[in-house]
Amino acid sequence: MKTKFLFLLGLVGLMALAFDATAGALNDLDADLVPAGVDVCETVQDGPNDACNQVDADADGYGNACDTDYNGDGDTTVADFAIFFPAFTGVAPDPRTDHDCDGDTTVADFGVFYADFSDPSTPTSPGPSTLPCAGAVPCVP
Repeated sequence: MKTKFLFLLGLVGLMALAFDATAGALNDLDADLVPAGVDVCETVQDGPNDACNQVDADADGYGNACDTDYNGDGDTTVADFAIFFPAFTGVAPDPRTDHDCDGDTTVADFGVFYADFSDPSTPTSPGPSTLPCAGAVPCVP
């Protein structure tokens, strides 16, 4: 079991983690096979079975699957839309705006962006991430 788990961590490009046999069950809120403490999107599946597989294009500790704050100010605003729109129209591709990690910024990515952007009265921060360095650039776990 321990060997399989370490192998999975290697697949997602994470550092090997040592677990004590008595540590108990791993906390994996989104069931993406990436345990809390190393998951860049705690509530959105982005593990080895998902296209994003812990991708964090802007190295801020929040994965692409759950990070619509492209300018790093802690909220999804019109300033982020100014980054999203050129990528969406193909004028200026930007890996930060590819939330499903298929290589393009499409309508599916707009849905993720719009969900965070649609209510300006409620600030929408990226994540949540379980990395202790989330929010720092570069976030190096």
